[in-house]
Amino acid sequence: MTPEHTQIDDNLVLREATLDDAKSVIELNRLVHTGPPGLDPADNIAQWTDGLFSGVNRAVKPSDFTVIEDTSAGKVVSSNCLMSQTWNIVGIDTPAGMPEIVGTHADYRRRGLGRKQFELMNKWSEDRGHLFNTIMGIGHCYRQFGYEYAIDAWGGSTTSPSVLENASKTKKDPPALTARDASPADTPFIADTYINCRERACVTVNVDAQTFEDEMFGRSEGRTVFYRGRIMELDGDPKAFYLYELFTKKEGIRVISLEIAPSVSWFDAATSMVGDLQELVKRFHPEGRERCEKIEFSFGREHPVYRIFDQPLGAPLNGYAWYVRIPDVAKLVMHLGPLLEQRLVNSEFRGWSGGIKITFFTDGINLSFKEGALASALPTGIIENQEATAGYPGLTFSRALLAQY
Repeated sequence: MTPEHTQIDDNLVLREATLDDAKSVIELNRLVHTGPPGLDPADNIAQWTDGLFSGVNRAVKPSDFTVIEDTSAGKVVSSNCLMSQTWNIVGIDTPAGMPEIVGTHADYRRRGLGRKQFELMNKWSEDRGHLFNTIMGIGHCYRQFGYEYAIDAWGGSTTSPSVLENASKTKKDPPALTARDASPADTPFIADTYINCRERACVTVNVDAQTFEDEMFGRSEGRTVFYRGRIMELDGDPKAFYLYELFTKKEGIRVISLEIAPSVSWFDAATSMVGDLQELVKRFHPEGRERCEKIEFSFGREHPVYRIFDQPLGAPLNGYAWYVRIPDVAKLVMHLGPLLEQRLVNSEFRGWSGGIKITFFTDGINLSFKEGALASALPTGIIENQEATAGYPGLTFSRALLAQY
Protein backbone atom coordinates (compact mmCIF):
# COMPACT_ATOMS: atom_id res chain seq x y z
CA MET A 1 0.00 0.00 0.00
CA THR A 2 1.31 3.47 -0.87
CA PRO A 3 2.22 5.47 2.27
CA GLU A 4 0.00 8.45 3.04
CA HIS A 5 1.42 11.77 1.84
CA THR A 6 0.81 15.22 3.34
CA GLN A 7 1.88 18.19 1.26
CA ILE A 8 3.50 20.79 3.53
CA ASP A 9 4.39 23.29 0.82
CA ASP A 10 5.25 23.23 -2.87
CA ASN A 11 8.29 21.01 -2.36
CA LEU A 12 8.03 19.39 1.09
CA VAL A 13 6.04 16.20 1.64
CA LEU A 14 5.45 14.45 4.98
CA ARG A 15 4.92 10.69 4.82
CA GLU A 16 5.74 7.45 6.58
CA ALA A 17 9.04 5.94 5.53
CA THR A 18 9.64 2.83 3.48
CA LEU A 19 12.65 0.55 3.30
CA ASP A 20 13.78 2.52 0.26
CA ASP A 21 14.33 5.54 2.53
CA ALA A 22 16.83 3.74 4.76
CA LYS A 23 19.99 5.08 3.15
CA SER A 24 18.72 8.68 3.14
CA VAL A 25 17.51 8.61 6.76
CA ILE A 26 20.71 6.94 7.97
CA GLU A 27 22.84 9.63 6.33
CA LEU A 28 20.58 12.42 7.60
CA ASN A 29 20.88 11.17 11.18
CA ARG A 30 24.62 10.74 10.83
CA LEU A 31 24.97 14.42 9.95
CA VAL A 32 22.35 16.17 12.09
CA HIS A 33 23.17 14.53 15.44
CA THR A 34 26.77 15.75 15.60
CA GLY A 35 26.18 18.50 18.15
CA PRO A 36 28.19 21.74 17.89
CA PRO A 37 29.95 22.52 14.59
CA GLY A 38 33.28 20.79 14.14
CA LEU A 39 32.37 17.48 15.78
CA ASP A 40 32.69 14.21 13.90
CA PRO A 41 29.55 12.80 12.27
CA ALA A 42 27.39 10.71 14.60
CA ASP A 43 28.28 7.26 13.29
CA ASN A 44 26.70 5.61 16.32
CA ILE A 45 23.34 7.24 15.57
CA ALA A 46 23.68 6.23 11.93
CA GLN A 47 24.31 2.62 12.94
CA TRP A 48 21.37 2.72 15.33
CA THR A 49 19.13 4.00 12.51
CA ASP A 50 20.48 1.31 10.20
CA GLY A 51 19.63 -1.34 12.77
CA LEU A 52 16.06 -0.07 13.17
CA PHE A 53 15.47 -0.13 9.41
CA SER A 54 16.98 -3.62 9.13
CA GLY A 55 14.88 -5.12 11.94
CA VAL A 56 17.37 -5.34 14.81
CA ASN A 57 14.62 -4.04 17.09
CA ARG A 58 11.67 -6.41 16.66
CA ALA A 59 9.22 -3.68 17.70
CA VAL A 60 10.27 -1.18 15.01
CA LYS A 61 9.78 -1.32 11.25
CA PRO A 62 10.52 1.24 8.50
CA SER A 63 6.93 2.52 8.52
CA ASP A 64 7.39 3.60 12.15
CA PHE A 65 9.60 6.40 10.80
CA THR A 66 8.22 9.64 9.50
CA VAL A 67 10.17 11.49 6.82
CA ILE A 68 9.84 14.88 5.22
CA GLU A 69 11.14 14.83 1.67
CA ASP A 70 12.17 17.81 -0.42
CA THR A 71 10.83 16.58 -3.75
CA SER A 72 12.64 19.31 -5.67
CA ALA A 73 15.99 18.07 -4.37
CA GLY A 74 15.04 14.42 -4.05
CA LYS A 75 16.27 14.08 -0.48
CA VAL A 76 14.98 13.45 3.04
CA VAL A 77 15.45 16.59 5.15
CA SER A 78 13.76 15.63 8.44
CA SER A 79 12.85 12.41 10.21
CA ASN A 80 11.49 10.91 13.42
CA CYS A 81 10.66 7.42 14.68
CA LEU A 82 7.87 6.18 16.97
CA MET A 83 8.73 3.14 19.10
CA SER A 84 5.89 1.23 20.74
CA GLN A 85 6.69 -0.12 24.20
CA THR A 86 5.03 -1.34 27.37
CA TRP A 87 5.98 0.44 30.58
CA ASN A 88 4.99 -0.70 34.06
CA ILE A 89 3.59 1.82 36.54
CA VAL A 90 3.57 0.31 40.04
CA GLY A 91 2.69 -3.12 38.73
CA ILE A 92 0.29 -2.01 35.99
CA ASP A 93 1.39 -2.61 32.40
CA THR A 94 0.77 0.54 30.38
CA PRO A 95 1.23 0.94 26.59
CA ALA A 96 3.48 3.84 25.66
CA GLY A 97 4.98 5.43 22.58
CA MET A 98 8.49 6.87 22.40
CA PRO A 99 9.56 9.23 19.60
CA GLU A 100 13.27 8.85 18.91
CA ILE A 101 16.09 10.03 16.65
CA VAL A 102 14.40 13.38 15.98
CA GLY A 103 16.40 15.37 13.46
CA THR A 104 16.14 18.04 10.76
CA HIS A 105 18.77 19.18 8.27
CA ALA A 106 20.23 22.55 9.28
CA ASP A 107 19.01 24.20 6.06
CA TYR A 108 15.39 23.30 6.86
CA ARG A 109 15.11 24.22 10.54
CA ARG A 110 12.79 26.84 12.04
CA ARG A 111 10.04 25.78 9.64
CA GLY A 112 7.91 23.63 11.97
CA LEU A 113 8.90 20.32 10.39
CA GLY A 114 9.42 18.65 13.74
CA ARG A 115 5.99 19.80 14.92
CA LYS A 116 4.33 18.36 11.81
CA GLN A 117 5.88 14.97 12.50
CA PHE A 118 4.96 15.02 16.19
CA GLU A 119 1.35 15.76 15.23
CA LEU A 120 1.33 12.71 12.97
CA MET A 121 2.99 10.57 15.64
CA ASN A 122 0.41 11.68 18.19
CA LYS A 123 -2.25 10.28 15.87
CA TRP A 124 -0.28 7.05 15.47
CA SER A 125 0.01 6.76 19.25
CA GLU A 126 -3.72 7.20 19.68
CA ASP A 127 -4.42 4.57 17.02
CA ARG A 128 -2.06 2.14 18.78
CA GLY A 129 -3.65 2.67 22.20
CA HIS A 130 -0.67 4.38 23.81
CA LEU A 131 -1.68 6.05 27.08
CA PHE A 132 1.39 8.26 27.30
CA ASN A 133 4.51 9.20 25.39
CA THR A 134 8.07 9.58 26.57
CA ILE A 135 11.11 11.17 25.04
CA MET A 136 14.60 12.15 26.11
CA GLY A 137 16.61 14.84 24.40
CA ILE A 138 17.34 18.55 24.15
CA GLY A 139 16.75 20.37 27.42
CA HIS A 140 13.28 21.95 27.64
CA CYS A 141 12.76 21.65 23.88
CA TYR A 142 9.92 19.14 23.91
CA ARG A 143 7.74 21.15 26.26
CA GLN A 144 6.52 22.94 23.15
CA PHE A 145 4.97 19.63 22.05
CA GLY A 146 3.12 18.99 25.32
CA TYR A 147 5.86 17.12 27.22
CA GLU A 148 6.94 17.70 30.82
CA TYR A 149 9.87 16.32 32.81
CA ALA A 150 8.36 13.62 35.01
CA ILE A 151 10.55 10.50 35.49
CA ASP A 152 14.07 10.47 36.91
CA ALA A 153 16.82 9.16 34.63
CA TRP A 154 20.55 8.53 34.71
CA GLY A 155 21.22 9.82 38.21
CA GLY A 156 24.07 8.28 40.16
CA SER A 157 27.74 9.00 40.69
CA THR A 158 30.98 9.30 38.78
CA THR A 159 34.20 7.88 40.12
CA SER A 160 37.53 6.21 39.33
CA PRO A 161 39.14 2.82 39.96
CA SER A 162 41.27 4.28 42.75
CA VAL A 163 38.23 5.62 44.58
CA LEU A 164 36.52 2.24 44.27
CA GLU A 165 39.63 0.57 45.62
CA ASN A 166 39.61 2.83 48.68
CA ALA A 167 35.92 2.20 49.24
CA SER A 168 36.33 -1.56 49.02
CA LYS A 169 39.22 -1.56 51.52
CA THR A 170 36.73 -0.91 54.29
CA LYS A 171 35.22 -4.32 53.56
CA LYS A 172 37.87 -6.78 54.66
CA ASP A 173 36.24 -10.01 53.56
CA PRO A 174 36.75 -11.16 49.94
CA PRO A 175 33.79 -10.68 47.58
CA ALA A 176 31.11 -13.27 48.13
CA LEU A 177 30.30 -13.64 44.44
CA THR A 178 32.46 -14.42 41.44
CA ALA A 179 31.83 -12.70 38.11
CA ARG A 180 31.97 -13.70 34.46
CA ASP A 181 30.81 -12.30 31.15
CA ALA A 182 27.16 -12.85 30.35
CA SER A 183 26.23 -15.09 27.43
CA PRO A 184 22.98 -15.38 25.44
CA ALA A 185 22.04 -18.31 27.68
CA ASP A 186 21.96 -15.90 30.65
CA THR A 187 19.29 -13.59 29.24
CA PRO A 188 16.33 -15.46 30.83
CA PHE A 189 18.00 -15.03 34.24
CA ILE A 190 18.68 -11.36 33.49
CA ALA A 191 15.08 -10.74 32.42
CA ASP A 192 13.62 -12.54 35.46
CA THR A 193 15.94 -10.71 37.86
CA TYR A 194 15.46 -7.32 36.20
CA ILE A 195 11.78 -7.39 37.19
CA ASN A 196 12.87 -6.99 40.81
CA CYS A 197 13.63 -3.33 40.13
CA ARG A 198 9.87 -2.73 40.30
CA GLU A 199 10.15 -3.06 44.06
CA ARG A 200 12.08 0.26 44.11
CA ALA A 201 10.91 2.20 41.07
CA CYS A 202 7.47 3.58 40.36
CA VAL A 203 7.96 3.38 36.60
CA THR A 204 9.94 0.73 34.71
CA VAL A 205 10.09 -0.60 31.16
CA ASN A 206 9.05 -4.15 30.33
CA VAL A 207 12.05 -5.97 28.86
CA ASP A 208 11.91 -9.65 27.95
CA ALA A 209 14.77 -12.09 27.53
CA GLN A 210 14.80 -11.76 23.74
CA THR A 211 15.16 -7.98 23.96
CA PHE A 212 18.08 -8.32 26.36
CA GLU A 213 19.65 -10.80 23.97
CA ASP A 214 19.12 -8.44 21.02
CA GLU A 215 20.63 -5.46 22.83
CA MET A 216 23.61 -7.35 24.25
CA PHE A 217 24.47 -9.85 21.53
CA GLY A 218 22.59 -8.93 18.37
CA ARG A 219 24.21 -5.56 17.74
CA SER A 220 27.65 -4.30 16.89
CA GLU A 221 29.76 -2.36 19.37
CA GLY A 222 29.41 0.98 17.61
CA ARG A 223 25.65 1.21 17.94
CA THR A 224 24.10 3.63 20.43
CA VAL A 225 22.21 0.84 22.23
CA PHE A 226 24.77 -1.86 22.96
CA TYR A 227 25.23 -3.30 26.44
CA ARG A 228 27.57 -5.79 27.99
CA GLY A 229 26.74 -7.84 31.03
CA ARG A 230 28.45 -9.54 33.96
CA ILE A 231 26.87 -12.43 35.83
CA MET A 232 27.74 -12.77 39.51
CA GLU A 233 27.57 -16.28 40.89
CA LEU A 234 27.79 -18.24 44.11
CA ASP A 235 29.13 -21.76 43.63
CA GLY A 236 28.24 -21.58 39.95
CA ASP A 237 24.63 -20.39 40.46
CA PRO A 238 23.69 -16.92 39.09
CA LYS A 239 22.70 -14.57 41.90
CA ALA A 240 23.00 -11.09 40.39
CA PHE A 241 23.95 -9.23 37.23
CA TYR A 242 25.09 -5.82 36.16
CA LEU A 243 24.98 -4.23 32.73
CA TYR A 244 27.47 -1.69 31.46
CA GLU A 245 28.50 0.17 28.35
CA LEU A 246 31.66 1.90 27.17
CA PHE A 247 31.58 5.60 26.41
CA THR A 248 33.84 8.18 24.77
CA LYS A 249 35.96 5.71 22.84
CA LYS A 250 36.47 3.34 25.78
CA GLU A 251 37.69 6.06 28.14
CA GLY A 252 35.09 5.04 30.67
CA ILE A 253 32.61 2.40 31.83
CA ARG A 254 29.02 3.29 32.61
CA VAL A 255 27.12 0.83 34.81
CA ILE A 256 23.45 1.12 33.91
CA SER A 257 21.87 -1.66 35.95
CA LEU A 258 22.53 -3.84 38.99
CA GLU A 259 19.87 -6.27 40.14
CA ILE A 260 19.86 -9.24 42.48
CA ALA A 261 17.94 -12.45 42.99
CA PRO A 262 15.97 -12.76 46.26
CA SER A 263 18.48 -15.30 47.60
CA VAL A 264 21.40 -12.84 47.79
CA SER A 265 21.98 -9.59 49.68
CA TRP A 266 22.67 -6.15 48.28
CA PHE A 267 25.83 -6.13 50.42
CA ASP A 268 27.25 -9.20 48.69
CA ALA A 269 26.23 -8.01 45.24
CA ALA A 270 27.50 -4.44 45.63
CA THR A 271 30.87 -5.36 47.12
CA SER A 272 31.36 -8.08 44.50
CA MET A 273 30.50 -5.67 41.68
CA VAL A 274 32.94 -3.03 42.94
CA GLY A 275 35.69 -5.63 43.16
CA ASP A 276 34.91 -6.93 39.69
CA LEU A 277 34.93 -3.43 38.19
CA GLN A 278 38.50 -2.92 39.38
CA GLU A 279 39.50 -5.86 37.22
CA LEU A 280 37.17 -5.03 34.36
CA VAL A 281 38.70 -1.59 33.76
CA LYS A 282 41.96 -3.30 32.85
CA ARG A 283 40.31 -5.01 29.88
CA PHE A 284 39.59 -1.81 27.95
CA HIS A 285 42.56 0.32 27.01
CA PRO A 286 42.04 3.89 25.82
CA GLU A 287 44.83 5.07 23.57
CA GLY A 288 47.99 5.67 25.60
CA ARG A 289 46.53 4.41 28.88
CA GLU A 290 46.71 1.17 30.80
CA ARG A 291 43.03 1.12 31.73
CA CYS A 292 39.82 3.09 31.78
CA GLU A 293 40.02 5.78 34.41
CA LYS A 294 36.38 6.81 34.70
CA ILE A 295 33.45 4.80 36.00
CA GLU A 296 29.89 6.04 36.13
CA PHE A 297 26.96 4.55 37.98
CA SER A 298 23.77 5.72 36.30
CA PHE A 299 21.21 3.35 37.77
CA GLY A 300 19.47 6.01 39.86
CA ARG A 301 20.40 8.17 42.81
CA GLU A 302 18.43 6.04 45.27
CA HIS A 303 19.89 2.66 44.32
CA PRO A 304 20.68 0.41 47.34
CA VAL A 305 24.36 0.17 46.34
CA TYR A 306 24.98 3.66 47.76
CA ARG A 307 24.01 2.54 51.25
CA ILE A 308 26.59 -0.24 51.37
CA PHE A 309 29.88 1.63 51.59
CA ASP A 310 31.29 3.87 54.29
CA GLN A 311 32.79 6.19 51.68
CA PRO A 312 30.86 7.82 48.80
CA LEU A 313 31.27 6.09 45.45
CA GLY A 314 32.65 9.21 43.81
CA ALA A 315 30.99 12.54 43.10
CA PRO A 316 27.27 12.93 42.44
CA LEU A 317 26.36 12.49 38.79
CA ASN A 318 23.78 14.99 37.66
CA GLY A 319 20.93 13.01 36.25
CA TYR A 320 18.32 13.95 33.71
CA ALA A 321 14.64 13.12 33.33
CA TRP A 322 12.26 11.54 30.90
CA TYR A 323 9.82 13.93 29.30
CA VAL A 324 6.26 12.61 29.50
CA ARG A 325 3.21 13.58 27.43
CA ILE A 326 -0.21 12.44 28.61
CA PRO A 327 -2.77 13.16 25.87
CA ASP A 328 -5.81 12.05 27.92
CA VAL A 329 -5.17 12.42 31.65
CA ALA A 330 -8.55 11.02 32.67
CA LYS A 331 -8.04 7.91 30.54
CA LEU A 332 -4.61 7.21 32.04
CA VAL A 333 -5.90 7.79 35.59
CA MET A 334 -8.75 5.34 34.96
CA HIS A 335 -6.22 2.80 33.67
CA LEU A 336 -4.26 3.25 36.91
CA GLY A 337 -7.39 2.89 39.02
CA PRO A 338 -6.13 -0.25 40.85
CA LEU A 339 -3.11 1.76 42.04
CA LEU A 340 -5.27 4.55 43.46
CA GLU A 341 -7.61 2.03 45.05
CA GLN A 342 -4.70 0.25 46.74
CA ARG A 343 -3.45 3.55 48.12
CA LEU A 344 -6.88 4.16 49.60
CA VAL A 345 -6.83 0.71 51.20
CA ASN A 346 -3.51 1.56 52.83
CA SER A 347 -4.75 4.92 54.13
CA GLU A 348 -7.27 6.25 56.64
CA PHE A 349 -9.80 6.53 53.79
CA ARG A 350 -10.35 2.84 53.14
CA GLY A 351 -13.76 2.29 51.58
CA TRP A 352 -14.25 6.01 50.90
CA SER A 353 -16.97 7.27 48.56
CA GLY A 354 -16.90 10.73 47.07
CA GLY A 355 -15.52 12.95 44.34
CA ILE A 356 -12.19 14.67 43.73
CA LYS A 357 -11.97 17.61 41.36
CA ILE A 358 -8.47 18.34 40.09
CA THR A 359 -7.87 21.54 38.17
CA PHE A 360 -5.08 22.11 35.68
CA PHE A 361 -6.38 25.71 35.39
CA THR A 362 -7.06 25.43 31.66
CA ASP A 363 -8.99 22.18 32.15
CA GLY A 364 -9.41 19.47 34.78
CA ILE A 365 -10.66 16.01 35.71
CA ASN A 366 -13.23 14.68 38.14
CA LEU A 367 -12.56 11.39 39.96
CA SER A 368 -15.49 9.54 41.49
CA PHE A 369 -14.94 6.83 44.11
CA LYS A 370 -17.56 4.40 45.40
CA GLU A 371 -16.71 2.33 48.47
CA GLY A 372 -13.01 2.64 47.74
CA ALA A 373 -13.24 1.79 44.03
CA LEU A 374 -12.56 4.28 41.25
CA ALA A 375 -15.92 4.44 39.47
CA SER A 376 -15.01 7.05 36.86
CA ALA A 377 -12.41 9.57 35.78
CA LEU A 378 -13.81 12.22 33.46
CA PRO A 379 -12.46 15.38 31.83
CA THR A 380 -14.39 18.44 32.98
CA GLY A 381 -13.04 21.48 31.22
CA ILE A 382 -12.16 24.43 33.43
CA ILE A 383 -12.78 23.96 37.17
CA GLU A 384 -13.06 27.11 39.25
CA ASN A 385 -10.41 27.31 41.96
CA GLN A 386 -12.94 27.42 44.79
CA GLU A 387 -14.48 24.17 43.53
CA ALA A 388 -11.22 22.27 43.09
CA THR A 389 -9.93 19.68 45.54
CA ALA A 390 -6.38 20.10 44.20
CA GLY A 391 -4.62 22.11 41.52
CA TYR A 392 -1.66 21.38 39.26
CA PRO A 393 -0.69 24.17 36.87
CA GLY A 394 0.32 23.39 33.33
CA LEU A 395 1.61 19.86 32.88
CA THR A 396 2.87 19.34 36.44
CA PHE A 397 0.21 16.71 37.26
CA SER A 398 2.31 14.18 35.32
CA ARG A 399 5.02 14.53 37.99
CA ALA A 400 2.55 13.87 40.79
CA LEU A 401 0.95 10.94 38.99
CA LEU A 402 4.25 9.22 38.21
CA ALA A 403 5.75 10.13 41.61
CA GLN A 404 9.36 10.24 40.45
CA TYR A 405 10.67 13.68 39.57
